[in-house]
Amino acid sequence: MKKYTLIWLILCLLSVHLNAKPLLPADHIKAESIKQANADIKKGKPKFLIQGGIVSTRIKGQELFEQKYGVVYQDLGCVGPSAIRIEDYNKVVASFMDKKYGKAWRKEVRKDVQGI
Repeated sequence: MKKYTLIWLILCLLSVHLNAKPLLPADHIKAESIKQANADIKKGKPKFLIQGGIVSTRIKGQELFEQKYGVVYQDLGCVGPSAIRIEDYNKVVASFMDKKYGKAWRKEVRKDVQGI
């Protein structure tokens, strides 16, 4: 009886392993990141995503940048989103900002924004 239970358990584990697929392949995550950034821009709510720490970090004067350029900083804390890659999202927003404001805004943006 123990022999059959062991064989059954091995077959079950093997079956699960062979059928396992990644939840979100890298290409899908990139496409989703770009799609979400474009959707936020279209809604008029662009943002720069920031991977922070346990406590959100606000930098003195960042609200002036947010008001001037109409983009907000969103600190995601120490656990980032699993369905969006921050760098890909921020690249789309940075491209939008370049088209709308030129490259001058890059001197004023927070230095911890990844992907620009």
